[in-house]
Amino acid sequence: MASPKPLPNPHCLLSFSSEMILRPWYWRTLRTKTIRRNFSDSATESPPYHWQKPVGQHTGITVYNNGMRRKVSLVVRNPNMVTWYTCGPTVYDSAHLGHASTYVKVDIIQRILRDYFKFNLVTAMNITDVDDKIIRKARESGCDWLGMARSYEAEFRKDMLRLNVKPPDIRTHVSSNMPAIVQFIEELIGKSQAYVTEDNSVYFDVSTYPHYGKLQRLGGLSSEEKSNLFKQNSADFALWKAKKEADEPSWAAPWGGEGRPGWHIECSAIAGLFFGSQLDFHAGGLDLRFPHHENEEAQCCVRYQTDQWVNYWMHTGQLNIAGDENKMSKSLGNAISISEMLLTYTADEFRMACLLSNYRNPMPYSEQLMLTARQTLQRFKNFQADLSAYTQFLKPIRKLDEGALKAQIAHMATEFDNSLRDDFDTARGISVLIDQMTSISRCINEQQADAVEEPAYCLDLLTAAGNFINRAMLTFGISKLAETEQRIALKTPLPAVGGGGLDPALLIADVLSMRGKLRREAISGHQKNTQLLAACDELRSLLEQHGIQIRDHKQGSSWVYATPAAIASENSSSSK
Repeated sequence: MASPKPLPNPHCLLSFSSEMILRPWYWRTLRTKTIRRNFSDSATESPPYHWQKPVGQHTGITVYNNGMRRKVSLVVRNPNMVTWYTCGPTVYDSAHLGHASTYVKVDIIQRILRDYFKFNLVTAMNITDVDDKIIRKARESGCDWLGMARSYEAEFRKDMLRLNVKPPDIRTHVSSNMPAIVQFIEELIGKSQAYVTEDNSVYFDVSTYPHYGKLQRLGGLSSEEKSNLFKQNSADFALWKAKKEADEPSWAAPWGGEGRPGWHIECSAIAGLFFGSQLDFHAGGLDLRFPHHENEEAQCCVRYQTDQWVNYWMHTGQLNIAGDENKMSKSLGNAISISEMLLTYTADEFRMACLLSNYRNPMPYSEQLMLTARQTLQRFKNFQADLSAYTQFLKPIRKLDEGALKAQIAHMATEFDNSLRDDFDTARGISVLIDQMTSISRCINEQQADAVEEPAYCLDLLTAAGNFINRAMLTFGISKLAETEQRIALKTPLPAVGGGGLDPALLIADVLSMRGKLRREAISGHQKNTQLLAACDELRSLLEQHGIQIRDHKQGSSWVYATPAAIASENSSSSK
């Protein structure tokens, strides 16, 4: 029979009050110093975790599962409502492109689910306005921590609107939800799966959760508070941090003293408040998978007594400067702000760069990446302009093979659908659309004889293909490729003339009509009038400076809105 464990040396108790000695958790904290271990080196390993397929409606969509390291079927518990929680920003500084890539990619997937697959998606996000970084920054700046947090939050919201990221249906702050957070922690303490330390901090005991590490294998000590002697296991993480400095924001805790929540409990408590004991989707950057999401999952599985709290974790690949393996970070000095990027590129161009990379893959940011995105986006705009010119008879029309065109459009629709069902593969979807645009452009731009097989003008089919492509881009969150006249009218309102409004589209049409007459006059004689042609080119350049790109056709000219930078990039490519 094993001998009983010795009690603590009574002489070591003399320096503590009788009240402290009588606390139930005090004996446990004394033992901490003798049983503390590295969790990843535990001699007994828990059995491997297997993802549990939800019970519900099969969607025909596959999603990559981090725990299984493969794609799994997407099954929604309730076909009338799909829940999605996204980790929000910690508002202690301006957002940079690393943040932007995450939220734009999440926005793209949410739009696909909502607008393409027609799910009733309910989205939520927290704003972390209580955090060590916020307190430190406010202390260094000599300003109020909450006022500073609100200022950076307002900037973040403005940045997201500029990037055309839809706001979540529900958004709240950590500081507004202390009762829910405290209640969550109390339940974990009551279940003996969290413990209070001498300074009234609270830690989650990872040894009480057998599946800890299911999202990512543990590689040693947790990255936070590795040297804290109060922790029983090296991987235990803080649920509540006791107040240490007088200027720290704090709230009274029922287990004693004052403090503030740890980072991981914030999302768990708020997401649980919104969605309860199970969640369909939970999203964030890949760098949050461990320890943040791992700890969220552990806390909630324990609280709700379930083996699986989140059915589908969505992790976006990190953005880094090309040639620099480190993720973009303020602390590393390699951050580019959203405002800085938007001085050179448009929100649509950045979104296209995100579309051209798998949401799970790293995104090496470079000038070449953004130029590729710009040129790709301009291809879509030029296609719509060419198609519009063809259907308005500015180009010679001819009879096409109706059967072949129908088959092509059907193939495009099928392949596009397959790409989005395959873990939201937007890069493949863009490629499918480009292939169809290339085929149609060849039909309407090259001077070929009428088709022999099933000859027809096919203006309806061509328009249908253009509509499909335009709707696909709208689904991705790209601004409308068509109706460019309306966009210019909204962006550059012109003064009224004679009591009525002036339509910019009609003005541009009149200018192009006059330019067309001059061009025809210049080439009508035996010898070209170089002065008139030079004047026409000068007028083209002048319009391009104002974002109006002219496209000359055999029977007239059309125009499309483009940024001067995009026009310069296309002109440079065509001259090579």
